[in-house]
Amino acid sequence: MEYISDYVDFYVANKTKFNIVASGCGTGKTFWVANNVREHFPHVKYSEMLFVTSRSLIVEQQSRNENITKFDIRNVYDIKCWNGERDSIEQLSRKGIQIMTYDKIINIIKTKNTEGFQTLSKIKIIFFDECHTLFSDLFIKDIESLKVWIRDILYTGTKYIIGLTATPRILFHNQKEWGVSIQQLNKDILVNYRAKQLYCTDFNTLHFLLANGKIQGKTIVMCYSIKDCYTLKSKIPNSFVLVSKSNSKHYMPEMDEVRNYIIENESLPDTYLEVKERDKNKKPIVSERRKLEVLITTSTLREGINLREDSGIKNVATCFTDELHISQWVGRCRYNVENLIVAETYIRTDNYNQDSYLYKSRNNFKEFMKDENHTKWFDSISHLVNHDITEIIKFKLSNKEQMFTTYINSRWLVPSGISDEELVKYKIYKEEDKNEIIEKVIDYQLIDLPRSYITFNRVINFMKNTLGYVIESGRLQVKRKKYTYKLIVDFDEDYMEENKHDDGSI
Repeated sequence: MEYISDYVDFYVANKTKFNIVASGCGTGKTFWVANNVREHFPHVKYSEMLFVTSRSLIVEQQSRNENITKFDIRNVYDIKCWNGERDSIEQLSRKGIQIMTYDKIINIIKTKNTEGFQTLSKIKIIFFDECHTLFSDLFIKDIESLKVWIRDILYTGTKYIIGLTATPRILFHNQKEWGVSIQQLNKDILVNYRAKQLYCTDFNTLHFLLANGKIQGKTIVMCYSIKDCYTLKSKIPNSFVLVSKSNSKHYMPEMDEVRNYIIENESLPDTYLEVKERDKNKKPIVSERRKLEVLITTSTLREGINLREDSGIKNVATCFTDELHISQWVGRCRYNVENLIVAETYIRTDNYNQDSYLYKSRNNFKEFMKDENHTKWFDSISHLVNHDITEIIKFKLSNKEQMFTTYINSRWLVPSGISDEELVKYKIYKEEDKNEIIEKVIDYQLIDLPRSYITFNRVINFMKNTLGYVIESGRLQVKRKKYTYKLIVDFDEDYMEENKHDDGSI
């Protein structure tokens, strides 16, 4: 295991530049701030430092460190000391470095000013954890004012500004328009954890890929939007959606259980509450417990949580194709994961924001999916994978295959861990069920034969030999009548290499 404290060249830090410490998750950036930074600046007191981070979850976690204290915006005394209105700043040293979220420092800059005093003039070092937030999280109110303030501080050279990030490219991408000189204090990005296998696909194929029998263990998925989260959940058995607690419209009471478990145990719970009916206050009326295999969320969990290896999470999937989101999402797992799945997603804003970092990353991904010689996208995330470009598995369904597999996975694919009583409803033996599946194949024009030739057995063979489903047969008796049933239990990826087209579709 390597740690960033062994690689930072702090002697080149410059008050007129935005200094970056670039290393992956789990490489000790926060530990370095709390425990080692005073080795470089013994004359700077803890009370003269601020630690700014992107998520309230991170504040809760890091304030447990003996040298870090959670900032309280109601404590006007501290702010007056920082602004120079009071002389007793040394009294704050007992609190250690105070940590706050980006919105808190924005509030100080905007509303805690006094004529004749410079805002935060007594602060000598400010650490911006996850500093890519300055350009990636533009939904933070007045984030632009913070960038202007930072630029003005650097122009005057009155304090050290140090950013911590695993993905410095987004800052260098925006350096020119920001008007700030950026320098990296360590030569290479330090990475401790990687994925053993990389899959490249699209959002509409993701549900099918997650049914792959070779993708074992729990999976965490980061979607672009809440709407996408629920679209994906509808296609994946034993999946649960978790959104930001600040989202009063979509945050549901049963999410507390999963959220709190993740924070306290750095793991996922074994089960979740599947709610089928709610009252007017969103409380569950009709519900049942189910095995939790896939956690689907938005970027709300991109930072601020750590997951241990014994959590059972072996796969991470992201619907963002840029290095920033991929690196942060893989970094939630403080160990090497089995599979990283990157699924390109249509984003409407791409139509009018083609200069953005996210758009250019998605465009590079699309080019890579068309042509393996277009390596720019993979080059940006290759340090997160344990193999080279030749071993990437590309896979996507055609539109008609997407619609059919969505139907099969949501209606007939057997969820793991269900009871024998529940299993009965997945057994395909009734003529009306067989005919329904046949009609779907005909509607989506998946078998190029006249309608009269498309039998149930032919459909089953198509699903096994072309789509890769694993289908079991058995016999059962209903009201003294014997039937042969089919059970769709899994999906085998081996067919992909044999049946896919040049563009990666099958």
